[in-house]
Amino acid sequence: MAYVSATRLVDDPRFGTVGVTLYPGAGSLRVEGAGIPTVTIRRVKGTRRNGRVPVGTRRRRRLAMTVGGEPAVLSPGPGRGPRRWYGACATHRGARYRLTPRRRPRGRSRLARDDRPLGHFRSDGRPAPAEWRDGVGVEAVDAAVGYALAAAFGGWKLPWWARWGERLWDLVGELLPG
Repeated sequence: MAYVSATRLVDDPRFGTVGVTLYPGAGSLRVEGAGIPTVTIRRVKGTRRNGRVPVGTRRRRRLAMTVGGEPAVLSPGPGRGPRRWYGACATHRGARYRLTPRRRPRGRSRLARDDRPLGHFRSDGRPAPAEWRDGVGVEAVDAAVGYALAAAFGGWKLPWWARWGERLWDLVGELLPG
């Protein structure tokens, strides 16, 4: 079955053009660019879809993540309750990344590696480049993981027409045999 996808191109100030492709019906996400490793996040087949989460679930055992082709551990927050519960963590090669929504200014999330702040991602539905902190030594893998976490757990949502198209494809898929 075909799924509606949305690709966002972001001109990152340090790593060039970053492409973020989201397939919400299939529950997958891909972040790639010439200057960063490819990151994928996918929902395990058979997992019931939660339409409020771009990749379709926040259940950690129902998600798989790779960074540059290597497996990573993904731990999203439950998404209910205080704002920090909407964040997500990922561990790759011993580094622990945490994306935490901030109260002010609204729509921004802070990315930290091993509790050291790296920068901010805007999550207001429009693609926006990360705002990296000076003097921190941000690496390409940091950017790739940050864009993936922001997009997978609320960084960029599909426009209304794409969400309706996705629902239509889901309905057609249920009606067709096979």
